[in-house]
Amino acid sequence: MTVPILSFWGKASTETDRPGYHPLVWHSLDVAASLELLLGLYPAPLRALDNYAGAGLDAVRAFLLRLACLHDIGKFALGFQSKAAEFFPAALGVLPDQPPLGDHTAIGFRLLTREFANKLKVLAPNIDGFGWSALLLPVCAHHGRPLLLHQIDAALRMPLADIGLPAVEAAGELIQLATQLIEGPPFSAQLSDKDAKRVSWLIAGAINLADWIGSNQTYFCYEPPGDIPSYWDSVARPRAKEALAAAGLAIAKTSPRTGYAELTGSSRPPSPLQVFAAEAPLAQGPQMFLIEDMTGAGKTEAALILAQRLMLSGQGDGLFVALPTMATANAIYDRLGPIYRRLFVDDAKPSLCLAHGASRWHQGFQDSILDFREVGVPSYGGGGDDNRTASAACAAWIADDRRRAFFANVGVGTIDQAFLAVLPSKFAALRQFALSRRILIVDEAHAYGAYEGVELERLLTFHAAHGGSAIVLSATLPEIVKAKLNKAFRLGLGLYSHPLSWPDDYPSATRIEAGQPEFAAIQPRSDLPRKTPVARLENDDEALAQIVSTAGAGGCAAYIRNTVDDVLRADAALRSRGLDPLVFHARFAMCDRQEIEREVLRLFGPQSTPELRAGRILLASQVAEQSLDFDVDDLVSDLAPIDLLIQRAGRLWRHNRAFRPVSSPSVGVVSPAPDPDADPDWFRRAFPKAAYVYANHALLWRGAKSLFEAGEIDAPNGVRALIESVYGPGSLDDAPKGLEGRRSAAEGKAAADVAIAHMNLLQWENGYCSDFGDWEADVLTPTRLGQARTTLRLALWCDGRLTPWAGVPESSTPDATRRAWARSEASIAERRGRTRGAYPTEVEQAAAALERPWRDFGEKAVILPLMKPANDVFAGSLNDGKREIEVSYDRRRGLRFGAAE
Repeated sequence: MTVPILSFWGKASTETDRPGYHPLVWHSLDVAASLELLLGLYPAPLRALDNYAGAGLDAVRAFLLRLACLHDIGKFALGFQSKAAEFFPAALGVLPDQPPLGDHTAIGFRLLTREFANKLKVLAPNIDGFGWSALLLPVCAHHGRPLLLHQIDAALRMPLADIGLPAVEAAGELIQLATQLIEGPPFSAQLSDKDAKRVSWLIAGAINLADWIGSNQTYFCYEPPGDIPSYWDSVARPRAKEALAAAGLAIAKTSPRTGYAELTGSSRPPSPLQVFAAEAPLAQGPQMFLIEDMTGAGKTEAALILAQRLMLSGQGDGLFVALPTMATANAIYDRLGPIYRRLFVDDAKPSLCLAHGASRWHQGFQDSILDFREVGVPSYGGGGDDNRTASAACAAWIADDRRRAFFANVGVGTIDQAFLAVLPSKFAALRQFALSRRILIVDEAHAYGAYEGVELERLLTFHAAHGGSAIVLSATLPEIVKAKLNKAFRLGLGLYSHPLSWPDDYPSATRIEAGQPEFAAIQPRSDLPRKTPVARLENDDEALAQIVSTAGAGGCAAYIRNTVDDVLRADAALRSRGLDPLVFHARFAMCDRQEIEREVLRLFGPQSTPELRAGRILLASQVAEQSLDFDVDDLVSDLAPIDLLIQRAGRLWRHNRAFRPVSSPSVGVVSPAPDPDADPDWFRRAFPKAAYVYANHALLWRGAKSLFEAGEIDAPNGVRALIESVYGPGSLDDAPKGLEGRRSAAEGKAAADVAIAHMNLLQWENGYCSDFGDWEADVLTPTRLGQARTTLRLALWCDGRLTPWAGVPESSTPDATRRAWARSEASIAERRGRTRGAYPTEVEQAAAALERPWRDFGEKAVILPLMKPANDVFAGSLNDGKREIEVSYDRRRGLRFGAAE
């Protein structure tokens, strides 16, 4: 070697109890050794690259390890080496007073694609320049997002002298070292640039994670220069085993004991759906099951049974359950807690993790065994992304519970966290990589709008492309939605879909894979079929009279409304009559909302008694539609889309009970009459607030007409017909002319939302690059369209300071304080308040001081001080950009707009 390559540092420190720096060669080998083991746990990059090129797994593995060894090759550059002046290599000459600027990741990409293009031919002689570019972008851009075009352009314009000729020579020697040290045949197969782009997503995630593991100084401690082959075999590879084990990434072996009884420990006979899940034939390779069955059929347990079988067949090592809301995620998390270990062998230590924007507030949240603590790696030369080490950034990212769940053996969370894998958000490729070995379970799939529907389709495309299998659950899915999901999954398999003739069977299951789809009719659970009468109620006065009558007879009743304001209005009406209903909606602080969820289950859940239920009334918004396992004797609902009405009706007589104070179940639906001459204000007159929640009033009219003409919900025999009568082709053709404007506007918005989704979402075929999106931090990347939201963190002003509404233990740690603030969050539409209103100076200064560090991490949460307690009601102030808005808050009714009572 003509240049002392080990004099170039990769990690540096001013601490005196260890060598001052860790050679760049050592760090490069640390990362390659980490990737070597990661590929045993997450083989998707190996399989994908071998599938595209047919080079053989040994050649593919050696090729990927050699690329990993080159991930930080840009750090040889003079500008980077000058960041630690005391370790500036003598080979580069005199340390310049003003070192040349430049991003080391972009410089590495420039060196590999320009100066060393011929050297790379030794690694893979049959890949052209376009293919190399697609592969090297994810290798070099390992800070969680692709290189931006201006970064690449700046690197390409740099004179070689600014990079440093000795640095270039040392970088060339690293390529030779990677070829010599890492055993395995050369990658001699051809690889098109199209296929290189497709596999680039997995390479990006793998290199990112390997770099983080290889930077853990607890295991890869600083070593002085020495013999390079000895370091690779005797230091880097053994330490990688220790680091990987400490990270908790080891596979938990799947239990061979399958089926309902083994999963639940229950002696109750399984439902027909659960029997299907235990016996259905499985395909070879990635596959997706679409399962439709009635509320209460045990879809969650069926999905777990099926997922376990897929894991045993080699399709995954764990699972991630994605749900539409935090409430549904919390409910499934609680249901999984007692049983998830049964998916794995007895001596396994599987991890369970909850993933959503406020998962830390969930009481009973169980930390994953994953050890993703930040490893204390310092920044170099000041601030900025290039100076904050990739390992520190990655560690901080993964340490958040929302992201950690993707690496847990069993993750549960909102679908938004999975959507971020297919949006240009930081570390999107790492999410994809982690999901590649998880069975993706999407529950309540009917609950997504036009924009979210496209996100789900794109997620399934990426997941299938990365070798993943999926299970999609719903009470009902229109044929048009099933066709889109089928097309999306098969696209990820590299296949196109022809129009299918979907059977009318309900309940049913469909298996989609590389071959022809297979359809299966499923018998309903014996106690679920019933015909539930449906009656139209003229207004909310009639609705309240009905539920009050039921409560007076010793029963329990629920009124599900379409907006929070309507819930609060009904609450005020009942309280004026001396009643005390339980109020449940989304505008509570998270700590209070969790308490209410538990109270709902206590009063109305499977174990509730006649004494607890007698005379109780639940007033709820849409948060009560899904996943919470409760039932009532009498149910009233505002008019909503037909699939949601069927879902709400599933909360009526859901459990078998020895005593009911009413003779038979019935559903009251508050709705204007679906007259053929309905005018444009047909729905808005009855529901001024909800008119903006469900904007396609023609669709609501059609659902009301079909439902009231049927006079009942015939489950399961009539469910498919009801759904297709609203969502099937031509179903709205006879809607009143007066509603055509509403329909056109709603359909136009849906089409626009779809177009926006296609513009926003990542394109699998384009590969890992910055051609689209801003690649913001995920806390800033929107996963849903609609009204912008403001996250409030409620704070009590007392004794001259602000404390979290949820409270903090006296012996609190920083993490406990962070959790307390998360548990104090509430969300409102931005039009109702963007910022804090006017407060005394000392209160404002205290609030701003709390927010300041959050802003550094991209968090926009607003502190809302609550003051002047009166009758347990607290007062605060917001500003919507135009005016001050008084607000009040209490634990019974949540956040309300208006002065405290």
